[in-house]
Amino acid sequence: MMNNPQTIRYLNEIDALNALFRKGGMSRAELARVLGLNRSSTGNIVASLMSSGLVIEAPDTPRPGEEKRTGRPGIEIRLSPDGGYFTGVEIGVDRLSAVVIDLSASTVQQKSVAFDSPSFPPEAVIAKAAALAASVLPTVEESRLKGICVTLPALLDHAGNARNAHMLGWRDTPVTDMLREFLPFPIDVTAENDANAFAIGEIYSGDLDWSNTSIFLHIENGVGGAITAGGRLFRGAFGFAGEFGHLTIERNGRPARRGTAGELETLIGKDMVLGTYEEQGGQPDLDRFLAALARGDEMARRIADAWADDLSHGLAQLVKVLDPDLVVLGGSVAPIYPFVEKRVRENLDSMLIVGLPRPKIELSTLGPSGAAFGAACMVHQRFFSAGS
Repeated sequence: MMNNPQTIRYLNEIDALNALFRKGGMSRAELARVLGLNRSSTGNIVASLMSSGLVIEAPDTPRPGEEKRTGRPGIEIRLSPDGGYFTGVEIGVDRLSAVVIDLSASTVQQKSVAFDSPSFPPEAVIAKAAALAASVLPTVEESRLKGICVTLPALLDHAGNARNAHMLGWRDTPVTDMLREFLPFPIDVTAENDANAFAIGEIYSGDLDWSNTSIFLHIENGVGGAITAGGRLFRGAFGFAGEFGHLTIERNGRPARRGTAGELETLIGKDMVLGTYEEQGGQPDLDRFLAALARGDEMARRIADAWADDLSHGLAQLVKVLDPDLVVLGGSVAPIYPFVEKRVRENLDSMLIVGLPRPKIELSTLGPSGAAFGAACMVHQRFFSAGS
């Protein structure tokens, strides 16, 4: 029953945690005002959260713009950073990453290793991912390890099975069950599409307006996509919304190393960029390609211009359908964008119908482990929700 005392107290505690997470700390009196409760009830909530190790007391410090207080210092209630740890693991095509965040969503540990995932069976890849996750977890009571989310470029069902991860060569793979089996201790395990995780990581990073209607492109060997509105993912009827990488941009498109020729991900993904660079005499290394772009190398510039044109065609279709006010580009290939930003803007201005605004396009600041960070944030988000 939703109105029994235990449930009401639990919901109030969740509300209190969220208020402290958003505000960064406040007095008991201020928390009572935010929660709409009397001081006695709020005091009981704080006492319960303190006994659980989730909040701590600290001397109240003036906030920016406030005058220094006189008299006895107040006591501020804050989240206890070590009250819980949340882990994200990314299985990429050529890299495995793991990130741990604390209760305040600050990164406390991260690690990334090169790994050619498609060259190994799923069991070997997931065993390697489990070992990486175990290596970054802090040495604390198991009760403080609140969960692990594994993220990968795949269509994932609600049970954590990868129905199709074509970039990895996986079909109907029980990802979460395998990860549980390989971890050295029992812990809650979930799975999420890498682009969805990346989107939540961007929202958690604090640079985005949560009220935006935003689209996210996670550009690696393939291209994942996500849609958020009001800070929440739009998943579609079956949970697979945002498969932007499979937009058909070219009919009878150029041959693709992986995936379907003519789709967006086979035109702007890492495979196409580095494959074309190698065909024209360059070394198939993304850092070398970006360095060549920075030097003004003519061959690298031609490849980047073609990349920009294909990206523009994909974005134009998405803008016409979704009308976003923000597009965020992330993943290891996204750093090409600043070199061709003007070209993409001009392309979109010519491709969009008159009167349809061109959205703002931003480059992610999360770096190559953005999806792993986002996966950790999704565990954190579930812990801070009433349904957890």
